[in-house]
Amino acid sequence: MTYLVIVVTILLVVQTVVWVVIGLSFAAFVRRAGELQTRAEYLLNNTEPVVKIAQGLVAELRTASNYITQGTQNLTAITEMAKDEAAEVRSLLGDTTALARREVERTRERVDRVQQTLAVATDQFQQTTALVQRSVLQPAREFSYIMYGLRRGLEVLMAGNRLPVNRAYQDEELFI
Repeated sequence: MTYLVIVVTILLVVQTVVWVVIGLSFAAFVRRAGELQTRAEYLLNNTEPVVKIAQGLVAELRTASNYITQGTQNLTAITEMAKDEAAEVRSLLGDTTALARREVERTRERVDRVQQTLAVATDQFQQTTALVQRSVLQPAREFSYIMYGLRRGLEVLMAGNRLPVNRAYQDEELFI
């Protein structure tokens, strides 16, 4: 009988220690989840200026695109006019033909510079977009995964007793 009392006492002490450890672990887990939530809010608050800058950049790119389109149309018209004038000038003066060709080449170089500027601006916009995706969307996705794990863990802890053996679990039915 004394052995039984000693064994029951030891088991009660072990059970108490287990519950204390579970409580401390849960408190640490809740604290860590709070820290992660704080970090996520910090990241979301800090990405707002980046988004505003990106929106400003898009507006500037739209404006620049309109100017570049107008410039390209003007350059195209100028190029066509230069060709016509070059034909007339060629018939009148042989030396001025070379001068007109140089002007057309300069115009083409300017168009190439404009195109290069557009390419650089597009690359910078794509880099900004990739940065926003890395720094905002990926941490938000990870936070979602953590919250799902926390919810699932709480569901398991709060689930209570298991169903009797003669009743099938949905997971088991899907497995079979």
